[in-house]
Amino acid sequence: MQKRLTLGFFFILFLGTTFLPIVWMFGNSVYEEGKFSFVYYKDIFLTQKYGKVISNSLILASLTTILSSLFGVPAGFFLSKTNLPLKKLFKICFFIPLIIPSYITGIAWVNLLGKTGFLNNVFSQYTMLSSESVSDFIYSTYGASFILSMNLFPVVMLVTEYALKSVNPRLEESGLVVGSVFQVFRQITLPLIAPAILSGMMIVFVLSLSEFGVPSLLQVNVLTTQIFTQFSAFYNEKAATAIAFPLIVITFILIMLEKIYMRGKSFEMLGRTSSISTTQYNITWLNVVGITFCTFVLLVCVIIPLSTLIFNTKTISAYHDAILLARNGITNSILFGSIGATFLTLIGFFLGYLSENIRSKLRSSIAAFIWIFFAVPATVSGIGLIKLWNRPESACQFIYSSLWIVILGYVIRFLPLSSRIMTNYLKQIPHAMEDAGTVTGASWFRILGKILLPLQGYGLIATWLISFMFCIGELGTTILVYPPGHETLPIALFTVMANSPTDVVSALSIIIVVMTLLPVGVFLVVSKYLVLKPKLGLQ
Repeated sequence: MQKRLTLGFFFILFLGTTFLPIVWMFGNSVYEEGKFSFVYYKDIFLTQKYGKVISNSLILASLTTILSSLFGVPAGFFLSKTNLPLKKLFKICFFIPLIIPSYITGIAWVNLLGKTGFLNNVFSQYTMLSSESVSDFIYSTYGASFILSMNLFPVVMLVTEYALKSVNPRLEESGLVVGSVFQVFRQITLPLIAPAILSGMMIVFVLSLSEFGVPSLLQVNVLTTQIFTQFSAFYNEKAATAIAFPLIVITFILIMLEKIYMRGKSFEMLGRTSSISTTQYNITWLNVVGITFCTFVLLVCVIIPLSTLIFNTKTISAYHDAILLARNGITNSILFGSIGATFLTLIGFFLGYLSENIRSKLRSSIAAFIWIFFAVPATVSGIGLIKLWNRPESACQFIYSSLWIVILGYVIRFLPLSSRIMTNYLKQIPHAMEDAGTVTGASWFRILGKILLPLQGYGLIATWLISFMFCIGELGTTILVYPPGHETLPIALFTVMANSPTDVVSALSIIIVVMTLLPVGVFLVVSKYLVLKPKLGLQ
């Protein structure tokens, strides 16, 4: 009974914080002057009014997915199948673009390829490209795809690397007896890992389709920026909601197509233990190609953007000015991020347990239902929170006018992610551990406190740090819901961009990068400590 009531409470909490605002918003969009009306949806589906916007969104997502795959699949192959020198360093560095907010990378490349950018001047002087054409590229759908692919290629890289390590090495070794490396990869390895690669590509497509920061920075007219414009400029939340509907439909169709494609496949992308050994291609020319490719990706995706931001700051005084301008935003980001990460970890643990340990036919459906909300655009989540909680002369107004509306924004955005992380960690605990506690007659709360939580110490720390990192960089939801005086660091950055020098903007961008990368450093240190502690205890 304790178990059912607790899990039921947290699932209802998930419905109230994540599901209800979105349903409320869509329900309100079809109710006009006391009766049902689909006038805003007719503009979407029965006219050409938003045809260009929808096509821009699809082009952006498609190009980002293709470019991310061109970077991610080879990177995953070289990291898992070759003996590259500095392999661990490459892998750690390739995580950086995924960790830092995408609009930070966008600011760096705008500084490089904008009208006064260094690379723009180089291209215009030494190539046939004009300064205007280079600038027009970066401020376009193609430029946005280029920037987003740098941030999202690690997703494809990770699933490719994991899939390659999960392939039975005997299959590849048998193929190498009669064929070349290319033949084995094309005819044996690639068909086996194709489901994982397609799943990674789908994740990239959905994330880029719902991206707000980069299109907003580059002034690209896509669905997410149109949603923000309709709501913030024209105060038409019903039109904004209707514009969000194609995003939800496209995401749902993709998930259904993936389920149909994966049905009957023997490959499992999540929860599968990797093979004890992996076939390694110790070929000199392949290692040379791998080093060249990984170095190029490292330069384009990590070194050049970060170096540009550091170089543009020029003086220490730029950091001083940036801190003075965004002092309130820095404090709020640390406070809000800490509170949000705590709630995300707590609720995510119980939702992860519900998704993994409940022995029911509905288990996979519950996990998919929770995960689908991660694809909801940030701007849609923000509008949903406003429609649900902005109620003058009611108790809800206290929440809407305080920091708690920002915390709710973090929860609605990242609760599916934190629950998925906890699900993967909970997979590592055998069911027999909990069953043993039940046999002794212990209550579920006692099992929770004495067995499950202690065994999940590493997972809880990882989930908290990852949640904090994402909360620090969140923009799309927060920019809609934050009350006066509660702006966060990303909002402060977008505010100072309009009327501050480039060096101050770059300095503030570096501060955000440090604040997002710092939890990763803490996580690595804690991980090393938790691994070494048992060994030291045995000595």
